[in-house]
Amino acid sequence: MFETLTCDTRDGIALVTLDRPGRLNAINLAMARELRALCTALDADDDLRAVVITGAGRAFCAGADIEVLGSLAGPADHLRFLETIQHAMNAIEGLRVPTIAAMNGIAFGGGCELAIACDFRLMSADARLGVPEIRLGLLPGAGGTQRLSRLLPPAVAREMIYLGEPLSAADAKAHGIVNAVVPGADVLATATAWAERIAALPPLALRAAKLLVHGAALDGLANGIEFERQAVAFLFQTADAEEGISAFLEKREPRFRGA
Repeated sequence: MFETLTCDTRDGIALVTLDRPGRLNAINLAMARELRALCTALDADDDLRAVVITGAGRAFCAGADIEVLGSLAGPADHLRFLETIQHAMNAIEGLRVPTIAAMNGIAFGGGCELAIACDFRLMSADARLGVPEIRLGLLPGAGGTQRLSRLLPPAVAREMIYLGEPLSAADAKAHGIVNAVVPGADVLATATAWAERIAALPPLALRAAKLLVHGAALDGLANGIEFERQAVAFLFQTADAEEGISAFLEKREPRFRGA
């Protein structure tokens, strides 16, 4: 059904796997569109009780596919790409049932943003969580500046966003952005066990709980995400962003000029 994802639903639990292991499950336009379409399908399933999202291979998700970023032609393409990914993250966050990110490896950029759009996050002990876009002359463009600022102490959020510094699994747990850290081989089994606990609870009460918790925590998020999209769309037009992406693809240090 999908080119970049797999989805297996059993006993009211959907296991969604990001399936581009050769690209560390980096998000391209196809994956963003498929994530949104899948969320629409999942929300139509009245028997669904929980969703687990993980990555194929050794990574959860390395973020937006940098080769795609390098191929975007101009402002309209940049804005369309950002909107497509933001819509996917918002669709994940808006699912009626609880969602669990099973981070089996690195979750960078859009991968971090996908994880923080979920209700629960479980993390492999050797994984890292981060938004390194500043090093490309850009910023997180799929809700990262907004959701990280709501989930983390301000100083930690600034360190991640301003400096591009990732969190280790232990630090992520200490700062409360992940629920549990487990050995890598146990991440999916642990997430499935959490999903089974959720599936045994009253679904209407859980849906009401999710609405109430999100309503309390995310007041003003829509405006923040709109400002974020406009800012990152502008940054895509800068020479520094062009240099940052080129340097990444050419495997060299970037030379930023403030232009």
